[in-house]
Amino acid sequence: MKKIFALIISAALVLSGCAEKKDSGKMQVYTSFYAMYDFAKLIGGDRADIYVLCPVGAEPHEFEPKTSDMAKLAEADVFIYNGMGMESWAQKTAQSVNNPDLAVVEASKDIPFTAEDYDAHVWLDPDNALKEMENIKNAFCEKDGANADYYTANFDNCREKAKKLTDDFNAASKDFKTNNIVVSHAAFSYLCSAFNLNQTSIEGPQGESDPSPAKMAETIDFIKTNNIKYIFSEALSSSKTLDSVAKETGAEILVLNPFESDSEERDYFTVMEENLNSLKKALD
Repeated sequence: MKKIFALIISAALVLSGCAEKKDSGKMQVYTSFYAMYDFAKLIGGDRADIYVLCPVGAEPHEFEPKTSDMAKLAEADVFIYNGMGMESWAQKTAQSVNNPDLAVVEASKDIPFTAEDYDAHVWLDPDNALKEMENIKNAFCEKDGANADYYTANFDNCREKAKKLTDDFNAASKDFKTNNIVVSHAAFSYLCSAFNLNQTSIEGPQGESDPSPAKMAETIDFIKTNNIKYIFSEALSSSKTLDSVAKETGAEILVLNPFESDSEERDYFTVMEENLNSLKKALD
């Protein structure tokens, strides 16, 4: 009897929690993966309930929404995704949802697709990240006009932080002794373009395949020829290929975070400053 009672109480609490979320009076916002979640949080603050579909540690390129995810979107006010092929599933998912009132935001809208190898990580250029935040801000203001001033103020704060971040990168890059970086996969084209760096990758932009022996030999030769002391891995991932390259060349491994996910739920500006510190160590 006690067990049954406990189960009843537990179920009531769960149902209460669900009702509280639904009846909070705030916008219900779903995002594709962590970077979009963070941008939405930076703009929405405490005036929106914001969730992420792709869990931390999962690959945004390969994620497939479940039936339960579709049900969430059917009740949502806003769905935000990056676009540019980052989430192959997102646009189709948004079109399949039975929710005519759902505002669908392609955060990268109006950002030129300039990177090689179909790299969709546009947000690693702070100017592009700010543009994505602006697109999110505009959608929030349109959907929730009563809080438009709040969302605009949050965006203005992000604009100041983005300017400082750009200034920090530009100031540091003046002291870099080389502009060559070797990364596990080619996710940093926009970062490199913004700050005059040259990216050499062991794998493609999505880390989708093991490199050929010829590619491995080419990378190892590049590291030795250019006297590169550090190569870059990613947060939350490990690569036997990268470990092999490090062992062969004597290079140390540092983290350069593409900000696809973050187990500590840090914001964009914090992670990008850590990326800058890694670049300083490798390139100074």
